[in-house]
Amino acid sequence: MTPTLAVRQAVYRRDGSRCIACNTSEGLTFQHRAAVGMGGSKTRPGAVAGVTLCLVCNQAVEADMQTLALANGWKIRRWADPMRVPVFFPHEHAWYRLTGISRHVIPAGVALDLMHSCYGDAYFEWRTD
Repeated sequence: MTPTLAVRQAVYRRDGSRCIACNTSEGLTFQHRAAVGMGGSKTRPGAVAGVTLCLVCNQAVEADMQTLALANGWKIRRWADPMRVPVFFPHEHAWYRLTGISRHVIPAGVALDLMHSCYGDAYFEWRTD
């Protein structure tokens, strides 16, 4: 299911009205962090379940940037709790915990621990740094 207009707008505001991957303000979209599959979900996503991406980056995280998207928390495994998976904003060089329409900066070490606790050693295979 698609997010409500209010949720979509709140996510855009929370993310600074910019694509969190490339930092553009053009062609913004709501990116579902967890895959919803063909036909979608029966529940509307809340703000923590989405991030702001431009059309180009949205298409890329669904194709050739999937590993990077997982490593940065832009996408999550279907079974993962979006409240526990932090999100990296590369243009701010910062990790954040999303709490609905707010985001809270966290140290990189805490982000690493959260990602590892969620995904185990597989997370280290996704990282590019």
